[in-house]
This record gives sequence, C-alpha cells and structure tokens, in this order.
Amino acid sequence: MAETSPDGMPILEAAADDARLVVSFPPQHVAEETSLPGQPQPAPKTLPAASGTLVPVWSGMLSGPSRISFALPRGTTLVPTVDGILRAMGRGRPIAPDTAVELPWRMVFAVQDRQGGQDIASDHPVLPLTVAGVSGLWRARLRSLRQEPGTPAQDASLALHAVDPATAKSPDPGFSVPLGQVGRDRLAGKATAAQPAHATRLELSALGGTLTAAGLWDTFQWEHEAVLGRDVRVRTETSGVLYPLGHRARYVEFSERVFDPTAGHAAVLRSVFVLTVTEPVRRPPPDGPAARAFPFGDVEITTPAYGGLAGAKWQSFEDPVTEQTHLGVYFQPTFADGGRTVEFPVRCTAPRGDVRFAMPLLFVADITKPGFASLTNPDLAQHLANVLPPRFVPLPGIPIDLVRSAEPRDGDVHEVHGMTVGGTLHATGYRPVLTGLDVRLPALRTLLGEDEPYGVEFTSQYLSRGASHDLVLKLDPPVDFDFVGRSDRSGGLVAPSFTTDTVSRDLGPVNSAARPAPGTDEIDPARLFAPEATLLGFALMDLVTDLKKPPTVTSVLTPGRAPAARMAWNDVRLKANGPFQPTGESRLDLTVTASADGTDTHCKVTEFALVLPTPSAPLLKVQFAAMTFTQKSGGPPSIALEDVEVEFLGALQLLQELGEAVDLADLAPQIDVNPDELVASYSLPLPSVTAGAFLMTDLEVSTEITVPFDGEPVSVTFGFASRDNPFTLTVLMFGGGGYLEVELDHRGLQRLEAALEFGAMLAVDFVVARGEVHAFGGIRFELADGEVSLTGYLRIGGCVEVLGLVSVSVELCLSLAYQSATKALVGRATLVVEVDLTLCSASVELDSGTWVLAGGGADRRLLAVRETDEGLARWRAYQAAFAPL
Repeated sequence: MAETSPDGMPILEAAADDARLVVSFPPQHVAEETSLPGQPQPAPKTLPAASGTLVPVWSGMLSGPSRISFALPRGTTLVPTVDGILRAMGRGRPIAPDTAVELPWRMVFAVQDRQGGQDIASDHPVLPLTVAGVSGLWRARLRSLRQEPGTPAQDASLALHAVDPATAKSPDPGFSVPLGQVGRDRLAGKATAAQPAHATRLELSALGGTLTAAGLWDTFQWEHEAVLGRDVRVRTETSGVLYPLGHRARYVEFSERVFDPTAGHAAVLRSVFVLTVTEPVRRPPPDGPAARAFPFGDVEITTPAYGGLAGAKWQSFEDPVTEQTHLGVYFQPTFADGGRTVEFPVRCTAPRGDVRFAMPLLFVADITKPGFASLTNPDLAQHLANVLPPRFVPLPGIPIDLVRSAEPRDGDVHEVHGMTVGGTLHATGYRPVLTGLDVRLPALRTLLGEDEPYGVEFTSQYLSRGASHDLVLKLDPPVDFDFVGRSDRSGGLVAPSFTTDTVSRDLGPVNSAARPAPGTDEIDPARLFAPEATLLGFALMDLVTDLKKPPTVTSVLTPGRAPAARMAWNDVRLKANGPFQPTGESRLDLTVTASADGTDTHCKVTEFALVLPTPSAPLLKVQFAAMTFTQKSGGPPSIALEDVEVEFLGALQLLQELGEAVDLADLAPQIDVNPDELVASYSLPLPSVTAGAFLMTDLEVSTEITVPFDGEPVSVTFGFASRDNPFTLTVLMFGGGGYLEVELDHRGLQRLEAALEFGAMLAVDFVVARGEVHAFGGIRFELADGEVSLTGYLRIGGCVEVLGLVSVSVELCLSLAYQSATKALVGRATLVVEVDLTLCSASVELDSGTWVLAGGGADRRLLAVRETDEGLARWRAYQAAFAPL
C-alpha cells in the first residue's frame, strides 16, 4: 500500500508480477423465449402497457454474472474508486484463466487474441460522457491489440473458447431459447483453445453485453449476434446423416428478432428450422454383403430441402461401453403443421426401372468425442434400429432384379409388392438393407391360382457369397407347392406336392432340405415329396429314381405384361413299385406354361404297365407305350394312349378271349372331362351273331381309363355290354341277355357286376284278338365298396287286346336279394295291372315293399295299393255302375 490520494483514498500498488484485478459484471444476457413464425404469444402471458392495453409477453431468464481478470504490471497503482478502477482496467490486460463471460445464457467463454495470447485491451471511458445533460451508457469494448491483417478496423479480432462445459449442459429454462441445451453442449465441445470461435465485437455494460461471434467447424457452425444482452440473430448448423439410408444432410436452426404484427407488433424472436440433404444421390457400395442386401444402384432423395419443421426434439444416447450420456445425438424430423413425421421420397435405380417409395428417416448428428463417434458406433446403430425399426413400404407389384448378376437367370427377377427397409452400420457408413420383401410368386398364382404375397428375405449364404450361391431367398414361413386334388393344373397324370422354403436362381421355389447329396448329386425323393404326392395315383416318392433335380418352377416377368410361369420336370426316371411296372426305360416328362394368354400343359409317361391289383395277385394288366395328357390354351384337356394292351390274369383269365378280341391300339378314345376327373373310353361294338334259330345282338366291349384330379389312383373298367345296354340272346321263343363289368385299381377289385337273364315269350294273333305271355328269370351279382349284393328275380306277365277297343295287361315281378352289409335276405313283389277301355284307362300297382325273410331283423310289410293313374277312381265308379248287370 502506498500513500493516499487527494481525496483521502488509499493508493494500492501491484507489488508482484502476477497481480490481478478481477472485475465482476452483472448478468450480460437474457435468454428469451422464441417461437415459430405466426405463432401467438404464449397465453395468458400478457402485461398491461402504459396505454392501459395488454401487450404480449414472452418468457426470459437472466444469465449469471460475468468477470474479467486483468493482469496488472508490477508497480501499477490503483485508487479504489470507480474512476480509479476504470483507469487500472485500461492499463491492465484481460487474461483467459480467470476470465469468464457468460454470453450467451449458460455459455461461459474465456477471451484471447487470435494468436492465442492475452494481448487484449479494454476500451472504456473513465469519466461519464455527457452531452446536453445526458450521460451515455457505460460500456467496455474488448479488442485485440494485434489485429489480423486484412480485417476491418472495427473487428475486435478476439478468440472465444468455452471454459465451463458443465454450465453449457444446463437444462433449458422450460421454454425454447435460440441456443438450446444441445446447441450449447455442441458449442462447448467445439470452441476449444485450439479451435476457438471468433468474435468481431464483444462489449460489456451495466445493461448487458453486445456480441457478434461465429464458430465454423467441420461438423458444427455457430453464429450469434446480441445487443445489450438481447439476441438479434442466432444460427446453428449441425451436419450429420439420415439413418438408415446414409445420405449426408445438415440441420439449421435460425432465430431472429422481428417486429411481428401477429404478436402485437412486439419485437419477438422467431425461429425457423430447415433440413437440407447435402448428398441427394448416394452411390452403391462395392460388391459385397451391403450391396447385395439392398439390390439397387443409386439411391436418391428426390426432395433435398425441408422447411416448416418443428424444432428438433433431440434424443440422447447412453453409451453402454463408457456409460457416458451424449446429448443431442439424433432426432426424427417432423413438420410444425400438425406434427406430421417427414416422409422422405426415395428413388432407387434398378435395371428394370426405378423403384420409388417414401419413408421416415432419423437425422444423426456428426459427434466425435474421446471414445465415441456417432457415425461409427455399433451400439448406437443398434439403438437407432430399435428406435426406428425396419419400415415396410408397399409397392405396386414391381419386377425387381434382386441379384443384378452379370449373368442373369430367370430366378433373379421377382414381382415385389413391398419391402422392409432397415439399416446397418457398414465400413462406408450407414447403409440401407432389405430385411424382408413381400413377393408374389407367379408360379403359385398362374399354376395354383394362389395370389397371396409371401414374405421372403435374403439367405445369409447369398449375402456372404454372392451370385455363386444358388439359393437367394428364404421363404418365411415356408410355402406348400401342392397340386394334390388339382392335378389338372400339373399335367393330370402327376400331382406333385412339396414344401418350398427357399428360392433358387435356376430352379425357382425349392426345398433346401432336399438338395442333392454330396458325392452322388442325387435327391432323396422321400425328403422332397410329401406322401400325398402321386403319379397315376401312386406315391410319387416310390416311383422316382436317380433324381437329379426337383420340378423347376420359374417366373418370366416382362414389364407391361402379366407374369408368366413355367414348371418343367423332364426325363425323370421311374422305377417299379407295386402295380406300376415299367416295361422299358420308363420316363416322366412334364411341362406347364401359364401366362395371361392361357395355359399349355404337356405330361407324358412312357413304357409302363398297370398290373392290378398287385403283381403278386394279378387280375388285370394294362400296358401302355405312352400315356400323354395335353391341354392347349383355350382348349379342353385330352389324353392320348399309345399301344394299349389288355391282359386278364388269375381268376379273370376266362375273360382273356374277350380281351384278345379287342384291339384298343387302333381305336381313338372318347374323352370326357369334368372338374373331378378325366375319362378315356374305348367302345367296340361287335356284329350280331346269327346261326339258324340262334341270334345274339347288342354286343359291345368297352374299356374306361379314369384319371382323377384329386390324387386318387387311376382305375380301369372293362365291360362286356352294360347294365344300361345288355346284350340279348334269342333261340326261337326262348331269350335272354346280360352284361359283365369289372373295375380295378392298385387297391384291388373295386367293382364286379354281372347279370344273366333267361326266359320265354309266346304271342298269338286271331285277328279279332291277340295276346302274349312271357316269363323271365335272372340273377345279378354286384361287388362294390367291399359289399356284395346277389339278386334273383322272376318276371311273369301277359297282355290281351280285343278289337283294339279293350286291352288288359298284367306284370308280376318277384325278387329275392342277399345284402352282405346287413347279412339279410330280403324280398319284394310288385303287381301292375293296366286296363285300357275306349273311354277310360286305369293302372293299379300293388307293391309289397321290401320284406326281410331272414337275418337283419324282422320287418315284414303287408301289400300296399298305390294309385298310379287319376282314372282309377273313374274305373271303380264304372265297375260299381255295371256290377248288377
């Protein structure tokens, strides 16, 4: 301490080289509430004005005090008065370690010159500046004494660096401010002593500070202008990427004080938020898993700029490794109007045409801190995937080449009706991936009539190995490729049924579990086909041998046309199994082509015989050189049989001569097609046989081959005449007839029906009267569905006609039948009497109904009278009238 000043104040002297003068200032900034343009004041925040009207009020909060530490040279004297302190400040130099200026709110800076030193001066008046009796506001203007070359004279050339990061992280005051918590935290991390922000103006006063400053870093920019503690213009710009597509973008927050008519012409802060895609087009990565997982070329966001946004609702991320919380890592852009999520329009180039869709994206800020980089942190990538799960985007059935191979194949292109777009962290940054697709398989639609989309995803083997791996897609869940019950769609003769869980580039939908075995390159049919799959009604897995590949089902997608499908399975070797017995090199060839123009089907089975019911107990052998099912577009299906030979065996050898009498090879079958089956019928009428009084007529030998479409076995029916058209045999007055029908398949004798009838008929004619009497007896045997029915019957009747005026006929039919199902012997008698007079006619039928003679329980019935003609009542009246005569 030195001597005192003239006014008695002690004079202080700096006695050391590190003497300091620390001057505290009142709050230098007010954090004021900002709002969107056109938004009314936050009701009910109004205050009365001097005019008596209410004026809108926006919230505000004062900053903390600021301080400037001045270094005083040794020997500097200081009088502890206002003007003495101000003079000392002018002789001192502000230094960074003790200087802390909170401007803006909760952002504390130290001050240096731009060369990193404390060569700074404080320009301020010592005595009041008074003009016309009015003193001006005191203020201290800080400036560098070493001004950078080329800068304007008024440029303070100061450097600002943050000295209190914890204060910068302080929560916002409950309302939106121009430089919010995330912006302050970002600024505190960027404005370091090594890379400070630059201030062209920094003034402190009793009413608040004035600041014009900017910081331009690689991932963050800050511009701030404040006058007397109130913000005039604030702008921040954050760079980042859009997850999951990975396009570069920047997010700008701009706040400006304007006189707003919608706010009562008050000077309020309005904020606008703009997101700009700085990398609208992103090129595909080099060939590899990331490129295969998103099979497109350039990916473009077609709208690069988005204004009218709501302020970012920044989300933090807690690093599970360091357990450190990082503020403001990402947010989802939304519009201020209604809070709608921004749907970014995307165009993906593809060989068959662009694919367009829209989806929400996350803005992920470029943040690099010790131990954390947002764009390369796998834990953050997983966190983002949970926040924004893969998004399903519908598509209008677009043919997309999902492989993009230099050597394309039919199985590369699929009709896509939707994609699930996700993201992954790749060596080149965030990259989109297709975690799933909804595809319609034209094969199922055109071949089976099933038009539902199926969920698929890329197989891990394809993603890692590329087009060299044939199985590209995995079906989830697996799909049944089932023609059982509708074999008319798969060639009539064969009904494949197998489960598909993957899609092959060459073979279409296949079963990955039924791949060729190593070493043999053969497929186990039992692993491929379901037990219900059949060929000619026999289990397909039991007939196929030396199988090299499954049925090939491929799609042909042509832009502008409905998709076509082709199922091919050719040169398939067949082996003997049960009733199916090859007679040479038996083969199956199948080709089905279905498109909008129609369906062409060709199925052929060669060199085989059906030995029914089994080779160990044969009854019938039908041999074919070939059986061919064909159907042309728009035409009915047909079946062609080549060199058919029928041979009766075992218990039916007595019919062999009938079979040898018929040469089916030269006959064309009659084809009858209905939704359930296809029937090829051979019918060969034989000429009547006459030998004196012996006459046999209505002879016909027939064969039917029935091919069901529901997977049931092929059956063969051989008949000599039929129930509807029996043969007849007459010898003088004696006559008779009958028929024989046999139906077999590999399960055995399904039906055997035979009937013989015999009797006599005598007719006389005396001119004025004529008549006839007849008596016939017969027996019919029927075996069907395991039940036996044996029936014997007797028909006795006659007719007399007099002068053409009166005729009387009587017919009595007696039948006796054995029913194996009920083990009953039943009988029935029917008497029909018909009288025809000139004036009237009548018919009376007396029917006993069915009565049980033995077994099956007693159920005897009396004779019942049934009227069969309305004239019966008139006939009875006639009889009653003439009875007395």
